[in-house]
Amino acid sequence: MIQPSNAGPGRDTAESSHRPPLVPAIRRTPVRRLLACCLVCTCLLIVTADIVATTILGIDIDQLTADAEFIFEGEVVVTETREDSRSGIISTYVTFNVVDVMKGDYDAASIELKFMGGAFEGRIVQVSGLKIPQMGEQGIYFVESTSRDLINPLLGWSQGHFIIVDDDGERKISTAHEKPVTEIQSVSGIPLAIKKPQALIQGGGDAAAGVTTESSPILIRRALSVDEFKARIQDLMENQRVLD
Repeated sequence: MIQPSNAGPGRDTAESSHRPPLVPAIRRTPVRRLLACCLVCTCLLIVTADIVATTILGIDIDQLTADAEFIFEGEVVVTETREDSRSGIISTYVTFNVVDVMKGDYDAASIELKFMGGAFEGRIVQVSGLKIPQMGEQGIYFVESTSRDLINPLLGWSQGHFIIVDDDGERKISTAHEKPVTEIQSVSGIPLAIKKPQALIQGGGDAAAGVTTESSPILIRRALSVDEFKARIQDLMENQRVLD
């Protein structure tokens, strides 16, 4: 806190007595530095907020079903975080047991998907809006691509990520953020003049258009069962095949 002085043990004390007093400098300098630090910190907070915010294009359930390369019911059996030796990027590799294939040519018993982020050797990398499936999680997953290297392999991020919840022995469907899914309806037949345009949404927030949800997890009893949800998706795919 005290500024260093150039006067050594052998210096004439009279010489130092002609210098400006130190006390005002001690009072002024910390204030200026504090204001400068506050300004820098404020700028950093603004920059960080812009970097962390993740927005993606909102899609509808018809697009989700049509554009997904692979749709399956699965259960997470292994999660492993690794660091790329060349880029230094940390990613979490999630292995699913494939319970049921709803769309796509895939006959293996399991599949590994890579999600950017995770905890590795004391470092934590989080991508805003990206929810990595956890060990033991069961769900229905709309995979954008099984071969391309993506930040999130699930199409539409949270829009293509559905969780299976046990409700007194009955398997129900919720979104990745625990909103019970009560209905699935095609929106492809809505006239463009009145159809809600696509908009940017937060990556971890909204469900795809055409997916009706409840606001609270405690309303899971109202949700579609796994079989009902699958039947709705199969109907959408059948209608798309007819139109094609």
